[in-house]
Amino acid sequence: MTSRQPACEPCRRSKLACDHARPSCSRCRRQKKGSECVYRASPFRRKQHSVVLSPCRTRSSRRVVDEPSISPQGGSPSGEPAPPLVRQNSRSYPNPGFLGQSSHVSIFSQIFSDQDQDGGGSNTATNSHALSSRPSPPPSMSLDEHPLARQGADILRQLLEEYELRAMESLVLFWRAGGVNLALAEPLVELCASHANYTSLSTLQGHGWHLALALRLLENTYRPLESDENSTMADFSSQFLRTRTRWETLGIFLSAVLRATMDIPCFPSLYTTESAKRGFRNVLMRLITCALDICLSLDCLNDIQLIFQYENFIIHSFMNGDQSYHLWRRLGDVISTTFAIGYHESVESRPHTPPFLVELRKTAFARIYSADKNISLFLGRPLRMSKRFCQFQIPDTPPRGPDGTSAVHEWNEDSAMSYRAETRWSALCASIKEEIMELLFDRSRVDSLAKVNALQAVADTQWAALPASFRAWDAEGHKAAESPFARDFMISVRLNHLHICFLLRRVLLSRVTEPDGSILAVAQEMLRLVVGAILLRDELANSGTTLGWKIAHYGLPAAGMILVAALAAQPAVPECFQESYPRIVQDLSVLGAELERGTIVKPQDPNYALLSKATQAIHKFLDFIHGSSSSSASTGSNGRRELHAALAQVPGPGPVEDVSWFPPQLGQDLWDSEIGFWQGLVEHPSLLNQYLASPG
Repeated sequence: MTSRQPACEPCRRSKLACDHARPSCSRCRRQKKGSECVYRASPFRRKQHSVVLSPCRTRSSRRVVDEPSISPQGGSPSGEPAPPLVRQNSRSYPNPGFLGQSSHVSIFSQIFSDQDQDGGGSNTATNSHALSSRPSPPPSMSLDEHPLARQGADILRQLLEEYELRAMESLVLFWRAGGVNLALAEPLVELCASHANYTSLSTLQGHGWHLALALRLLENTYRPLESDENSTMADFSSQFLRTRTRWETLGIFLSAVLRATMDIPCFPSLYTTESAKRGFRNVLMRLITCALDICLSLDCLNDIQLIFQYENFIIHSFMNGDQSYHLWRRLGDVISTTFAIGYHESVESRPHTPPFLVELRKTAFARIYSADKNISLFLGRPLRMSKRFCQFQIPDTPPRGPDGTSAVHEWNEDSAMSYRAETRWSALCASIKEEIMELLFDRSRVDSLAKVNALQAVADTQWAALPASFRAWDAEGHKAAESPFARDFMISVRLNHLHICFLLRRVLLSRVTEPDGSILAVAQEMLRLVVGAILLRDELANSGTTLGWKIAHYGLPAAGMILVAALAAQPAVPECFQESYPRIVQDLSVLGAELERGTIVKPQDPNYALLSKATQAIHKFLDFIHGSSSSSASTGSNGRRELHAALAQVPGPGPVEDVSWFPPQLGQDLWDSEIGFWQGLVEHPSLLNQYLASPG
């Protein structure tokens, strides 16, 4: 009797007949899939899950593998033992994560607490955190049961067949040499970027090398991360590096690679042209997104997954823009994980947590909390993360005093400029912005003036508490700063404080279309600082926010408020506008010119639509005031004569003659979103070309 013969993997997966020819069957040869035609070593074992590579085949590659693969005995040639593959069934129930006081679990925890006290046992159930189920040891896994991991394997193969691991590691190190880093994953980037992590798991040889690598990453990702009060950073990181490398490790590494491409225009071993760089980014983005989806599908919450999620959210702001739904959804996912893992509660209260992990969790909370406020303000949408339901916690908080309280706004005078310091300051500002948003959305506006004055006092106190070196930026501040990072840091710190002042003054406006002198003064300073950052962009290094963020989140609101004041129907231009008119025109001219040149944003960039509308509005306004000598005089009006009289008293760049001025009311709906505002402003009748045309 003829014995059964196994089908190759492509025919088996497609459920098609196979002629069992070797080295590749005829069907695979006809479809030009000979390289994928692999026969399993034990094809008829029902529960055979591991991917077996064909030892007699090698894949042609221009990469040189510096480390041998894991030995058949389970160890590596470097002496590091490989993690055992435990063959157990998956858990039957989902991981509930953090369960708070309103949950029924808090009631049962009291019962468990009483039993533990009566029996003298360890009181492990008094914390609701302890009731969150821990994942069981890794089960026997197969890529057939995890299609996302198989998809990730295919993208991983596509990436590594075209780009070298060592080249990507070199790109990250070159980028890091400029003093920049990922803001939250800062302590992990260089650890995750080591190519040895990935070559320790596979020789990158054989037709199924990518499947074996994906499976090992999957099995490692399922393992819990352990720590106790005596754990060090080295102990903690050893659980996700080298032979224990996880999908989160790969995701953080590739996030750093993609971020580096934003700052480094050319890196010959990876890309030399803009189109090549875009292709490289697209493959990176696909693999990063797939890696995160794999991690989330396993339902194993941990610290590095949360860090990876946050950095993925930031990546989406680069790739999809600040108004993208993808960005908004990713931020919601990060916040959901923060709540599910319980980091909105005091992370210091958890027992057996090492100090370095406490600070890392505080930093994660602070950055996610700040992002929620800034994105919500920018888009005009409700907050998702409120102090009323969170324990506000930020890194480097001073120790508590004798009364048990801690002044979170206090700083050590010798504090260094760093990503953690920027995170701390942003969170302090975001705390005030949350209160401002409540006032903005409060239709009753009861005691608004008293509340605004109280918040302004808090903001001023926080500003005064900053180390003097943080507040050193002024017109000549770039000369005092010693490094590009420090220059960018001081600009960011000042802009965040000015943004609070701007928002507080906006709360007091009876109508947004009638700005007063106080808000215009703040808007002018914000605009001046953003324009200064644009001119110094080659001397700045990302200290937590990019130049594009500064323009979109600070520069555009300031410029918009100035243009609204210029277009409003007022009997006279505000005094502060008269005194600083030449500088306003200069700053608007620089902003409009730089945006138009494409040095900051290009047509293929995601924020181009928003910034291009702002550019059009700014240029029409500048054309309006500079080219008014040829404007029509046949449509005279009181508004036109009043503006002419007001501007005639201003020492502007040239004579203003008979300007056309048609100021219909600007509705509140223009401020619903940034792009809606600029779309409405660019179509404002006072800026339309038909009113600027020559007579006849």
